[in-house]
Parts: sequence; C-alpha cells; structure tokens
Amino acid sequence: MGRQLSIFVENKPGKVNRITGILEKSGINMKAMTIADSGTFGIIKLITDNNKKAFDVLKKDNLLVSYQEVVVVEIPDRVGAFHRIARILEDGKINMEDAYGFIMEEGKRAALILKVADPGKVEKILKKKRYKIIEDF
Repeated sequence: MGRQLSIFVENKPGKVNRITGILEKSGINMKAMTIADSGTFGIIKLITDNNKKAFDVLKKDNLLVSYQEVVVVEIPDRVGAFHRIARILEDGKINMEDAYGFIMEEGKRAALILKVADPGKVEKILKKKRYKIIEDF
C-alpha cells in the first residue's frame, strides 16, 4: 500500500517554494505532487522517494503534515486506461475520493494514485483484475 503526504498550507506566494526547498535541502526527491486550492488555504499532496524522512523534516519545520494510505496502481499509458479503473471501482460500489497520476514511461506505463475509503479492498480487486500495485511509494 502506498502512502502520500498531505500538507495544509495558507494559499500565499512562497508556500510551495518553502516546501520544495525543505525537501531539496534534505535530499528528498518528489515522485508525484498535486495542489488543491480551497480559497484561503490549500492542500499539497505528494509522494517522495522517502516519505518518512519528508514527513519528519516538514513537521520539524512546523508545517501541518499528515499521512494518508493510497493505492498506487500501474496502468498503460493509453486512451481508456483510467476509464477501465473507474468502471471497476463503480462496479464494486467504491467511491474515488481523490485521484491523480503521472507518466512513468511515455506511451507505455503510467501510475494512478487513488484515495479510497478501503485501500486494501481496492488493491485486492485490482490485483484480481491483473493490475500491478506499486508498493514502494
């Protein structure tokens, strides 16, 4: 099961720079990131090559950071790949609370990060459908 970090920040210039600077200084590589705006505040969600260390250094710098379990599934980089996952989840009556993705190998592989109520259940369903779950995030 994958884990992502969520950082609650004020929606002001320089906040992203502060976070990316802390990670760079600590030698932490970002693998995936998304920013959600909710007016005065925002949530930065990210996955790094060392989430534990990232959590510790961000917390030490007085940022409001938390972990969430997520499902990271490899899908083909082609039309309809995400749709197939969405259909599987709908068939299982599973709500996708949040999702984002990135290309791992253009034209070949992509990663889809899913926030769902029961990540273990979703992993089992996707594995049964022969999807590869990426565990090292």
